[in-house]
Amino acid sequence: MSARTFKKERTVYWPAELEHVVDALTGKNARGVATGSPMYKFNTGAIVFAATVGLKYQCKREVGSDKKEINTSTFESHDLATHLFLIVMLGLDKPDLEVLDVDILREEQEELIVREFEQYAAGGLEYLNAEFDKHPNQSPEVVIERMCRDTPGTSDAVLPELPDI
Repeated sequence: MSARTFKKERTVYWPAELEHVVDALTGKNARGVATGSPMYKFNTGAIVFAATVGLKYQCKREVGSDKKEINTSTFESHDLATHLFLIVMLGLDKPDLEVLDVDILREEQEELIVREFEQYAAGGLEYLNAEFDKHPNQSPEVVIERMCRDTPGTSDAVLPELPDI
């Protein structure tokens, strides 16, 4: 058994009003019924992906009062807990964080990591929601592929597959 990433159990929140985006990423319809092959098997993968989108497009927002939750132990069991740290660390050059060095990895900073990750995830879900709304007749996979291709600096070369989280 590997060492735990988080020293203390924490709760990661994400906006309930964007649950339909998470459902789209996990292959469910509005009623939560499976509708084909999902991009991500679990909500944890979809939330990590959304946080990555939030980081990439610098979209952050507060979760709000109507929220869903996932415990850090669930991220741990899906081998995704280190992604919470990684996403926040990749955003460290942003001036809105008070802790800007390796101190971010200290146990007393775990709550900051979780709150910052939540903001990226919420921002990423909102960004994805807007993209899905712009292209309502296309699958989430097609919309995300378009996002990857339309990113400045990318070529028409074959894009790598999305990670299987």
